[in-house]
Amino acid sequence: MAAGAIAGLVSTSGVVGTAGAADARPVSSPATPGTSPSAQAEPRWTAAAAQRFWTDRRMAEAKPLPDDRRPAPAEAPSPDAGRPLSQRAGVGPGSSHFGGLPMIGRMYVQRGSGSYFCTASVINSPHHNIVLTAGHCLDSRAGTGSLAFVPQWTAARPRPHGIFPVDTDSRGRSQVWIDQRYYDRGHTKGAPWDVAFVRLGARSDGKRVQDVVGGNALVTGRGYAFPRVRLIGYPSTDRQPLTCTNSTTRFTPTDGTPGSYLRIACDDYRSGTSGGPFLANFNTHTGRGDVVGSIGGWKTGGPTADVSYSPYFASDIRRLYDAAVAGAPPARPGVLSQ
Repeated sequence: MAAGAIAGLVSTSGVVGTAGAADARPVSSPATPGTSPSAQAEPRWTAAAAQRFWTDRRMAEAKPLPDDRRPAPAEAPSPDAGRPLSQRAGVGPGSSHFGGLPMIGRMYVQRGSGSYFCTASVINSPHHNIVLTAGHCLDSRAGTGSLAFVPQWTAARPRPHGIFPVDTDSRGRSQVWIDQRYYDRGHTKGAPWDVAFVRLGARSDGKRVQDVVGGNALVTGRGYAFPRVRLIGYPSTDRQPLTCTNSTTRFTPTDGTPGSYLRIACDDYRSGTSGGPFLANFNTHTGRGDVVGSIGGWKTGGPTADVSYSPYFASDIRRLYDAAVAGAPPARPGVLSQ
C-alpha cells in the first residue's frame, strides 16, 4: 500500500476521545463518479446458488454465532432459563414470539462446517438492496461468499419471500460495509462501530429485496431516549422471532469501552438477536418504523438476555450507509498490515 494511502487511513481511523467516538469520520474510499452498484462485475454467488446451499434443513439447524452476545464470565445462569416466556420474571416487559415482519429476517453465514445466523433488516435505499446487521456478526466473514438473507424466516415458513444472496465482487468477496475502526480495534474498543450494511443480490426472479418486502428508514442523530421502541430479533434456535416494546435510555460504560449506547429492557433476547432493529415510530398498520439502532455495541449487544444495547446512530453510521449505497470499496480486515 502506498505511504499516502496508509497515512490517510491512519488519520481517519486514529484514536478519538470517548465523547467524539460516535461522530468521527469512518474510513471508506470514495465511490468512482458515475458508478452504481449495478455496474459491478458479474457475481459468483447467485440466488440459484444460495437456494441450493441454504436448504430448509440447513437453515433450521443453523445456530447463533459463537461470539454473539456471550454472557459475562461471572454471570450465573438465570433461574428462569428453560421456562416458557410467560413464566419468566425478567427486568423488562414480557417479550413474545410472533410470525415476524417481512422486512426483518435471518442473515445466514457459513463458517467452516457450521451454519450460523444473526438478525438483519431491510433499510430503505435508492437501489432497494441494503440490509443492516451487527458488525460482529460479519467482521471475520466479510471476505467470504455464501452469505444470504431470508426475510421473515420461521420454522413453519422458512422462506416466505424467497432467499437473497449477499452480493460478491469479482474476487468472490461479500459486499459488507463495516467501519475500519471496528476491524482494527475489535469488539470492545470498536464497540461504537458495531454495525454492518450489506448489499444483496436479486432474488431468483430478478426482484430486489425492498421491492418484495419493503423496508424501514434509517434515522441518525436523534439522541438516545425514545418513549416507545419496538425490538425484534431471532433468538437461539426458537421457531419464531421475538417482539417487545419499551422505552430506551442512554448508557455510558464504566469499563473502558468507548462511547455511549442506547439501552432497552426486553426479556429473553439471547444470542441470535444481534443486528435486530430498534424501531421508533412503529406503525402497527404498515409494520414499518424508523431504525434508530440495532442490537450490538457494548458486550456485542449485552452480557444478559434481558437488557439489549445498540451503538448510537450518529453521522458515522450515516456515512457508512452512504458508502454502501454508493458502492464504495468496503474496508477489509487487516488492511493496515497489507
